[in-house]
Amino acid sequence: MKIWINKCIENEKSTYFNDALTFNLSVPGRGGLIASNIRDGWYRKLGIQSVSPICEDLYILALSIFAADKRISRSSATDGWTRKLHLSIPVIEYIRWNSVRTDLEKMFSFLSGDIWTIDFRECEPTNRYQDNHKKPPIKLVSPETYDAVSLFSGGLDSYCGAYELLSQGKKVVFVGFKEFGKLEQIQNEIVNHFDKSFPETSKMLFTFTAKAYKPLGIEKLPAENTSRSRSFLFLAAAICVAEAIGVNTPVYIPENGFIGLNLPLTPGRKGSCSTRTTHPYFLKMLNQILLQLGINHEIINPYAFMTKREMIQQHKDSAGFLDCVFKTISCSHPCNTRWHGKSLPENCGYCYPCLIRQSSLLDLTVPNEHYTFDALSYDYIVHATNSRRSDLVDLLSSISTAVKSDDQALLKRIKQTGQLSKEEVIAFLRLYKATINDLLELFSRDKDLMRMIGMEYAPN
Repeated sequence: MKIWINKCIENEKSTYFNDALTFNLSVPGRGGLIASNIRDGWYRKLGIQSVSPICEDLYILALSIFAADKRISRSSATDGWTRKLHLSIPVIEYIRWNSVRTDLEKMFSFLSGDIWTIDFRECEPTNRYQDNHKKPPIKLVSPETYDAVSLFSGGLDSYCGAYELLSQGKKVVFVGFKEFGKLEQIQNEIVNHFDKSFPETSKMLFTFTAKAYKPLGIEKLPAENTSRSRSFLFLAAAICVAEAIGVNTPVYIPENGFIGLNLPLTPGRKGSCSTRTTHPYFLKMLNQILLQLGINHEIINPYAFMTKREMIQQHKDSAGFLDCVFKTISCSHPCNTRWHGKSLPENCGYCYPCLIRQSSLLDLTVPNEHYTFDALSYDYIVHATNSRRSDLVDLLSSISTAVKSDDQALLKRIKQTGQLSKEEVIAFLRLYKATINDLLELFSRDKDLMRMIGMEYAPN
């Protein structure tokens, strides 16, 4: 599938791309829009109207990859999954981007499971993606006011990461994706709550949106419900914020190692539905590309080899931490609560992230912790719909496979996830087995769930 990206000016297509689908980032009066409000955020929250050309290019690249990933259905692929996507993208720093083109294609293929080809073309110097407010901005961020950027979804992992950074005295801009208004409300409530524990420490929430509409050049095109590249877009936005603060400002992406490893639950779930953005192999590739481009903002996951339970144990004795855990949203579909008469997003209790969440909180009594459904019983499996029990059934199957596997079998599976050093493989083996033990402890309260796993029930 050939895709032509226009930035702020409509370019004449090359002969090869004449029949390509077209996306327009900011071309007045044209369809095929890739909409984002980040420029307004630059102006209002950071006090800048534009970022450097290389970081602008990075965000344009991320928007382009995101749009192609989101709008080109996998059903169009020969095997029903692996798409062949060929993009032409305008950039300012053409020479630098062309020097890393092959590395980018390799990285995006690892990220989404597709075959990517990227052609860069040089755009006009006046073709800038910037804020157009007439009043000059007053810069609001600097190395004196902030010294770190951290992705912040409002989930439990990003909450742990935020609390740890603030505990270290870091002055942090938290970058969140404004997917739903009520989720942004929760993100704001959590960041405001940090003022109670860290009143003297600078902190700010920067949120942005992005949405890809149907491209020009095709009548009917079903959207795609998988989008691994979305998290690359988050990182690109965070890097732009880091650059506004100052050179060498790090970007943190806090996520537990079990999710980062991303072992498929079952052979039938080897697809690209879940993220690979925090897999060490991806982060190594991305950091190397950033260095080659001269973008000096390292991406760091401080929890790459920790379980979710271990992350939480770092702050389990802190009242300030515990008071807000219940507000965090781990759920993969938190806004579905509206179908149950609830106005605010809530953790469903039965999706994969919610089940991992519950296993991580076994050491705590969390005030006001609540789930829409209590899925921790065989009775739930019997009465739930297929869609509501599938994650639980697959997770039980995955645990069953794990407990029957020796270390060599587990090491083989871990090595298949991506290029890892010997030390990384050993570290992942430890945390994988630890997470499986946490899940066994979670399910041990129900004898029939334990029998589904293939374990004997041992009542307390």
